[in-house]
Amino acid sequence: MAHLKRAETSLRCLTKSLVKKALSCPRKLVYANDKFAQKYDLVEDPLLRHLSNEGERFGEYCKSLFPHGYEIGKDAAFERLHNAPMSESDLVDETRRLLMGEEPIVLFEGAVRDGLLFVRPDILVKTIPEENGESKLKIIEVKSKSWDSRHSVESKVLTSKKSIRSSFLPYIQDVAFQTLVLRNAFPDFHISSWLMMPDRAKRLKSRSEDLTPESIDDSVASLVNIDDLVEKALMSKVSYPGSKKSKRFTEVISDWSESLNAETNQLEASTPPPIGSHCISCEYRLNDENKTKALSGFDVCWHQATGVTQEELEHNNLVADIYSPTQKLMQTFLAGNKYTFSDLVANDFGLNEDGTLQDDEDSDDKIHRSQRQWYQVKSATKDKPTEESAHYIMKEGLKREMEQWQYPLHFIDFETISPALPYFDGMSPYEIVCFQFSHHILEKNQDGTVDVRHETQFLHTTRGVCPNQKFLEALYNAVGCVVLDGGTVFRCSAHETTVLKSILSSPEFSASLSQHEVESLSALLPDGSHPMVDLFELARDYFYVDGSGGSSSIKRLLRPTMNASAELRKFYGNPTYNSTNFQNIQWYQVDEESGLVIDPYKILSCFDTDNDRGAIAVGGAAAAAYHELQSNTNLTEEDRRYIHASLLRYCELDTLSMAMFVQAWQAFAVEDEGESNRNNI
Repeated sequence: MAHLKRAETSLRCLTKSLVKKALSCPRKLVYANDKFAQKYDLVEDPLLRHLSNEGERFGEYCKSLFPHGYEIGKDAAFERLHNAPMSESDLVDETRRLLMGEEPIVLFEGAVRDGLLFVRPDILVKTIPEENGESKLKIIEVKSKSWDSRHSVESKVLTSKKSIRSSFLPYIQDVAFQTLVLRNAFPDFHISSWLMMPDRAKRLKSRSEDLTPESIDDSVASLVNIDDLVEKALMSKVSYPGSKKSKRFTEVISDWSESLNAETNQLEASTPPPIGSHCISCEYRLNDENKTKALSGFDVCWHQATGVTQEELEHNNLVADIYSPTQKLMQTFLAGNKYTFSDLVANDFGLNEDGTLQDDEDSDDKIHRSQRQWYQVKSATKDKPTEESAHYIMKEGLKREMEQWQYPLHFIDFETISPALPYFDGMSPYEIVCFQFSHHILEKNQDGTVDVRHETQFLHTTRGVCPNQKFLEALYNAVGCVVLDGGTVFRCSAHETTVLKSILSSPEFSASLSQHEVESLSALLPDGSHPMVDLFELARDYFYVDGSGGSSSIKRLLRPTMNASAELRKFYGNPTYNSTNFQNIQWYQVDEESGLVIDPYKILSCFDTDNDRGAIAVGGAAAAAYHELQSNTNLTEEDRRYIHASLLRYCELDTLSMAMFVQAWQAFAVEDEGESNRNNI
């Protein structure tokens, strides 16, 4: 691969977003400087879009707490006069002029530059200086990270060794960088550093639509002074991929600002690709389809660091694709010059050649993570794509689990949202809102066959009304009978347990339930008499199937499990599935070109294609849809009906998928009884 071509010749300032990228991996400065595509630019992610909207929503709320604030760059007269928006220099000049005035002022999105460093603080608060004293300037960074003022700053942010916790370090470093720039740009000011975050200890007070809180104290936000933490960050030696932790934060900032404006080959030379476990989440890694549209920065890194050719990168899985690798495992692979799956053998995972554990004492009829990783490698290096259907099941362990199940089998899935800024009065930031569930039942007939039906559903989207109380009432009507009538309730993951425990513990939401109803739902919790069975845990412990990438996520497993299951092909291979939300649907469909099953969620995405919104068919989209139903006052009734129907279909498919897994596993467990406990791998 040739050296990268410089995208611009003008000087470029180091910003807080670039600092954030460089701290995760300094090589990203090269790709940011040359405007490489990021995967989020090319592939729409509803969850990321929703999280971004949440941050913006909380940011606007925090601005409302400063009713006399002025937003830099919103000078309509300037735009009319010059027939163009303000340039970066104009923004900087306007910010300086206002801060250097004699009056106190609050600025939103101010622009401050110091040499090659440039920041746009969320909020700047200038107060009138005392007689013969310094002008005071607060820099306030708004973050939607959860805070709890019932605890001290030290207990929340610092470890027992008095270092900044990794969960808070990026936020502190963000403010530290901005503080550094402001100190240099305004040396006559006393700069103090603050974070403004949603506070779980507070509750949203009742107010009309157009009435903002009188003060920050009345809001659900808290201002947290972090002066000491900023000093600690500025003076501490910085650790990032490829660093030797020998330079302080201020020195690293200086180096990066200079290298950002060096010739491209010098910038590459100063930031060699430090490949490792951090590459797994790299935003500059593009999928095969998008590589035809743009150059992958990830591929450039791995080619330069390992010598693996572009062709090999396109046709081989890399060790960065290993399921849930530890940092130590990645370091071991790379130190041994093992870069692709084809370089790996069972012994690299501490396993015998046949994939069994080297220490028999560790064998407990469960699939260990190292085995799952090795099966993933074997699956990816097979020649025939149709072998995606091969599976591995720990029969004895899974059978022991199944023997404890009582019919009928109930499958439930919750859709929830935990907004940084509550939708409803009296609720705290990030308090759970339960707006939907779906409920399937699987019953066994006397002849051994089974029936699967969509039994009940709940969806509450009324704007301004918290659904939690009605959610509990509907949930009891759906599965509260299990304690008295028998049966087993399945959940998709730990999420359902967390949610149920949370809202049952709130007297406000459980008040409408009788003591018996509360006890019946409490029985479904882990320490209850009828605890829900976690399908994710069962998949993790007892089941592997080719094509899953080693994952135990139900959605990731669904398509390859259907490929492997003759039972699912027989049961769902005709257009006979019917419910309130679906009519005559065939869920088991085969793609003619590949010969593999079409993902049912892809089938779902084809519903209502005439609507520009598209169907809800991926994780995170349900929460984003509920958020829109609560916050978008411009939605038409037609849009609301469409979103409502799409939510119902999506959640129903979630619980149907759960039933499919149990059907497939039951069939796998009785197939080839004479064979070994370890099948097909």
